[in-house]
Amino acid sequence: MKYCIVYGSPRKKNTYDAVQIVKERLAALGQAEFTEFYLPKDLPHFCTGCFTCFEKAEEKCPHHEYTEPIKHAMLEADGLIFSSPVYVMEIAAPMKNMLDHFGYFFMAHRPRREMFSKSALIVSTTAGAGTKYAMNGIARSLSFWGISHIYRCGITFWAAGFKDMKESRRIKAEHSLKRAAERLYKSIKKDSAPSIRTKGMFYIMRQSVFGFANNPADRMYWAEQGWEHGGTPWNQIKGKQK
Repeated sequence: MKYCIVYGSPRKKNTYDAVQIVKERLAALGQAEFTEFYLPKDLPHFCTGCFTCFEKAEEKCPHHEYTEPIKHAMLEADGLIFSSPVYVMEIAAPMKNMLDHFGYFFMAHRPRREMFSKSALIVSTTAGAGTKYAMNGIARSLSFWGISHIYRCGITFWAAGFKDMKESRRIKAEHSLKRAAERLYKSIKKDSAPSIRTKGMFYIMRQSVFGFANNPADRMYWAEQGWEHGGTPWNQIKGKQK
């Protein structure tokens, strides 16, 4: 299986260590190929809000040379893993910046059919509190991308890191991470259909795109995908009808 991992912080500390436990478990479950991106190194520029990706095409984004490899890896992967430490009770800025750059993935604009069949795992760590807030921010974007099966694993250390945790708490944290990896793996193997919520959201967005939204680029994209008159992304595999 192919996995795309996006690290939301340049620090190879707690959140990075947590993802390594996930990777190790995934590799033990089956053949695993990992493509990894480290933020902000692999996307060093902040989204400028220029709307070029919405109104014209993502290829016109001034940071396209950085976003394109990430996009390609995400679309090719079977499973996605996003990690972010908690910064001031929220998602880390580099991860938020990446999600901003892929705002055009939202169903209201130009969602990728590949996303409707993917599963994702979000990993977050903190010394005290806030993993729920950080993971919610990431999950919200993934949901609007069309991903239904999103798993979360938040680890609260109450210490500086894994090595400083009480043994019982460390063992519990490692078990949670391994369990999260197993859930991701099983979801990918099961190849589950999109949820009713995701399908409903898609139908609502179709009404919006062709009903009252005024964005020719979005309308053209949806029409080209065959979604204007009844087609759906979950009935298509790599551009072919099932």
